Amino acid sequence: MADNKATKEEVEAFLNEFKEKARVFGIVYNEDKGENRQTLLDLELFGSKRDQYILNLRPEDYYQGPEENEYDENEGPVWMFGIGIKKRGKGKKIPIYIKIYITKTEGASNYCISFHIAKFEMLFPFNTEL
Repeated sequence: MADNKATKEEVEAFLNEFKEKARVFGIVYNEDKGENRQTLLDLELFGSKRDQYILNLRPEDYYQGPEENEYDENEGPVWMFGIGIKKRGKGKKIPIYIKIYITKTEGASNYCISFHIAKFEMLFPFNTEL
């Protein structure tokens, strides 16, 4: 089971801080992960659309975290979210797993480790469905 240890208020505070910094300095994506690139191709998404999805995250999209940042131990903790995205021409939403963090370096972009089709079921403590 997911480790949903944050309160709704903590998730909201994280998202507000993440979005505020991202609107100024942007979001850098882990393009080394093939599954991240493949999801963009599969869903026919442009990079700017991916930004919109992340900047529109709500506390209800929270999946788990915060957790230690194993990707970069010098940076802030990672938070995980899930959203549903419809593929063009298809009716059913595809679950997308998102893992992000706020960079500690002033003037640096925030970071998205994962933005790909979910490989597992996600349970949301503040929402019942994607």
